Amino acid sequence: MVFLKKQILANGVKTFYWEKDRENEKVIILLHGFPGNHKVVIDMARNFKNFRVIVPDLPACGESAPLKEKHILKNYAEWLNNFLKNLSINKAVIIGYSFGTRVAITFYELYRQKTETLVLITPVVKPDSLIARIALLEYEIAEVLPDFLKKPWLNNKVYRTFSNMIIFKSSSKKRREQLIKIDKDETENLNPKATVELFSEFLESKSISEGIKINVKSLVIAADKDEIATVKTVEELMSRFSNAKLKIIKNAGHIVPGERPKKIAKVILTWLNNKK
Repeated sequence: MVFLKKQILANGVKTFYWEKDRENEKVIILLHGFPGNHKVVIDMARNFKNFRVIVPDLPACGESAPLKEKHILKNYAEWLNNFLKNLSINKAVIIGYSFGTRVAITFYELYRQKTETLVLITPVVKPDSLIARIALLEYEIAEVLPDFLKKPWLNNKVYRTFSNMIIFKSSSKKRREQLIKIDKDETENLNPKATVELFSEFLESKSISEGIKINVKSLVIAADKDEIATVKTVEELMSRFSNAKLKIIKNAGHIVPGERPKKIAKVILTWLNNKK
């Protein structure tokens, strides 16, 4: 069955989402990265069989409106809780990619009874690589710029070209070009206020490798060539889990669900179907 585009109001936010196989009882909620939207993960989501799969554009991303409150993880988690409530979903498999992993972990901390299990794909733990530090510097500069200069600065061509060279590792030229276009379109339409607020929180808050023990069964996926969520930082995050498996994908970078959607979907489905 193909994905159907739908919309709903969640915590006062006009939210667009894509859904397939609504008749299935088991539910997967798939949270994309930032800046980003459903397009980066939708090809992976097509491969999730025997699940009701829901892929929202997070608030201030894609076609969804911004949050009414400050764009911080707690408010994203509360939005997600209301999103599930309005869809009459009591419990779900929460899959997060990149920034989406941070939302997923925060959601678990606040609403663990609604988290059936966690799957975290290339979780961004802390800025320990060159590209991550350069990205944060760009957002720190944007924070002090006048509002009318924030968006042009965050979308400057020099940084985007440099970023694309490091982030995208796809061996397929066609796939790489598709993903770069998705990234370019989303960056051109990003919400400067939300972007600055999120990265300010990232700089000021404690690492997601710290915090309460995560007891729900979890799968964490890292990529050996990832220069944003390095294997080293992902391994640090594993100390928070009491029952988790770490899977490292070879010859892959940060955009692994977009570059190798069938491979990642197979890894996740195999784990979901085999976990006790």
